[in-house]
Amino acid sequence: MTPKNTKQKNVDLRKKFSIEMCDNFTQRLAPHQSREIKLGAIIAIRNFIKESNINDSILYSFLVDSIADPDKKVRDNVFKVVREVANHEIVELIEIKLKELNGDFKNEVSKLLQESSKK
Repeated sequence: MTPKNTKQKNVDLRKKFSIEMCDNFTQRLAPHQSREIKLGAIIAIRNFIKESNINDSILYSFLVDSIADPDKKVRDNVFKVVREVANHEIVELIEIKLKELNGDFKNEVSKLLQESSKK
């Protein structure tokens, strides 16, 4: 196999993996899912970002979107993971998400944003 074919095969595998990963996280982080399934998905996202060094804006989006989960325990876990893996792109996504929120919850996310921006 030539280097060009190998590179194309790697790109194709990456695309297939991204599509499957998105489908998986979309299902696992759906509002109707159980707390345990959502927490497992959040841990998986953390591991992809931190341990596997997979820096993917789609993963960041799933993480930040979970900030608005109706379950406080899930939100708390998301906050913990964000504090652990925060980077410039995650901070930008939180800034965008903050515009969608209101009330006390907006204050919590504002504090998270301030903490994450310092990294």
